[in-house]
Amino acid sequence: MVIEIWLDLLLALLGFSLLICFIRLYLGPNPPNRTVAFDTIAIHAVAIIALFSMRSNAPVLLDAAVVTAVLGFVGTMMLARYMEQSNLQDWEPDED
Repeated sequence: MVIEIWLDLLLALLGFSLLICFIRLYLGPNPPNRTVAFDTIAIHAVAIIALFSMRSNAPVLLDAAVVTAVLGFVGTMMLARYMEQSNLQDWEPDED
């Protein structure tokens, strides 16, 4: 009973933190900051799936957490490779 309350509290906290990360991803101000926000969102997604798996007693969801972790890593590596190949030395903030 007590563990379910803690899991619900952690899920709510991670959900709020995930919202903040999405705001950081949207606002930028430059591609390196957005890449870090994307990686943090992927980590949050893995944690939320794992906690939900524990909460609902569905160990099959842990496979989805592993797949999400791998895809988040690959996405971050692709963005890092893109930034490495670009010829920009200093990232300028996006101008609207």
